[in-house]
Amino acid sequence: MTARRGTTTPILLAGWLFADLLLGLMIVMLGAQAPPSRPVRPPTGESAGATPTPSPSACVTRVGGVRAKPIEISFRVNPGADDRVLTAQVKKKLLRYKKHLAGRHAGMVLTFGAGGAGEGVRLATRVNAAIGTAYPKIFGTAATRNFHDLSAAAGSISMEIYFVTNGCSSPSNNRGSSHE
Repeated sequence: MTARRGTTTPILLAGWLFADLLLGLMIVMLGAQAPPSRPVRPPTGESAGATPTPSPSACVTRVGGVRAKPIEISFRVNPGADDRVLTAQVKKKLLRYKKHLAGRHAGMVLTFGAGGAGEGVRLATRVNAAIGTAYPKIFGTAATRNFHDLSAAAGSISMEIYFVTNGCSSPSNNRGSSHE
């Protein structure tokens, strides 16, 4: 019986170790969550019983994210150009898409550069740096990812641009929800 008891002890210890690891993981996950949003309080000059009427442009909370559907842009650049010339080429090519880009902010940009696997990724990296320099208000804070496209001609660029949504939530939509 003692031999049997000795073989089950590691199994029992493994169970406790697993439970302790799950507890530690739960504590880390709870600590990583964002704090709840603060409730909106009326300005001090308003009476407690009066409900302010929001103007159509007033936002109580910003509801934002990245749109699920991107716009797709394709153009060609000279892969052998230096960074300054490449930036000028990219700026000129993106002018064709001005109506799609004006007044918007990119949240994520996937760029596919054509060439060999290494060359395509290097070209995509350079193009992503160029768009941030050429249009900092649109692409300055965007997350960019660089990929290669083996099926296109050298110097071809395809971009998928996911824009940030700028929604608004009115006070009437927030009355029923509680973050406490």
